[in-house]
Amino acid sequence: GAVVATAANGGLSSLTLSALGKALLLPQIVLLLYSSLSIATTDLTFALFVQTFFFVALNKVITAQYFTWYLVLLPLCAERIHWNSKSMVRAVGFLVVSILMWLGWAFCLEMKGLPVHLQLWMASIGFFVANVNLLRVILMNYHGNSNNGNDAGETILTLAENEYGGIEKVEEKEN
Repeated sequence: GAVVATAANGGLSSLTLSALGKALLLPQIVLLLYSSLSIATTDLTFALFVQTFFFVALNKVITAQYFTWYLVLLPLCAERIHWNSKSMVRAVGFLVVSILMWLGWAFCLEMKGLPVHLQLWMASIGFFVANVNLLRVILMNYHGNSNNGNDAGETILTLAENEYGGIEKVEEKEN
């Protein structure tokens, strides 16, 4: 049984694969701690965006469609990110190219049945690198919370007030 498992895994034992799988969780744990203890204390919406972004980028299952998970959070923190820098334009361009490459090779494999496993694997590595690079550039171009410490709930209340012409706030009276 162990010889078959080792041969099927390219010469790696199941114990080695288990240790490798656990070691690959370390970057996620470090980034989760950083975003929770550092970013979330001042900007909850940006922290949620960062956590979702790196969850997608560092997930063991990689697919180009998952980028939509963090795009829904982007409008909540986009004004605090400087998008016009050269590094940001390059990073977004690299991500777009990597998505197109990944989708192209995935189409050839899944729909055409072509043997393009190596090309898809290399496109997956490119997609991973592009995601990590974009997150790095976003963190470098982040300018802090422009809401002066307001949390996500207050941001949503402000948006609702602007949209619906005002929401009455009920304040607790002191006895």
